[in-house]
Amino acid sequence: MFSIFSSYVQEDLFTFNIKNIKKEILNIKIKNKEKIISNYGGWQSENFLKINKNFKELFNQINLSVEKIEKNLNLEKKLILHNYWCNINYLSCFNRPHSHLGSVISGVYYVSTPKNCGNLIFENYDGNKNITYKFVKNYNKYNSTKWTVVPKENLCVLFPSYLVHYVEPNLNKKERISISFNYGF
Repeated sequence: MFSIFSSYVQEDLFTFNIKNIKKEILNIKIKNKEKIISNYGGWQSENFLKINKNFKELFNQINLSVEKIEKNLNLEKKLILHNYWCNINYLSCFNRPHSHLGSVISGVYYVSTPKNCGNLIFENYDGNKNITYKFVKNYNKYNSTKWTVVPKENLCVLFPSYLVHYVEPNLNKKERISISFNYGF
């Protein structure tokens, strides 16, 4: 876990059999209408409130990762899964800058990540006004106002829901597949 001006971004690499998760997402796509929120092109499922039986093991692991952050935040109440949805970004598809207000922790789990499929970019606008950062010799994840996460299969990224983020365009002909989610009270 690292800090971005009192924010956190946690990256955990899981070891799940991605084939079964990918198969289930593609089945959901067949039965599910798309919605448009931050996505430009691509497909995004509706929000799900109940965990799909084929994602139960995955969300058990995500819950453990969320608990690590929960302890560091010293919260009075336990965080619970609010919702999740599936994403497929095809060639040239991307997600506009947005945040997930109304939740505490948001995240993404990467299922299929061909080369150049679109990085996840976090931005901390408040840091742009801080004059001390004019004197930084080398920018890193602790002192940058922008941070990039390169998607990898089985990577789970957790972040504060208020943190503005976006996904760069997929430059690969193969699709990028992920599951996004929100936790709150």
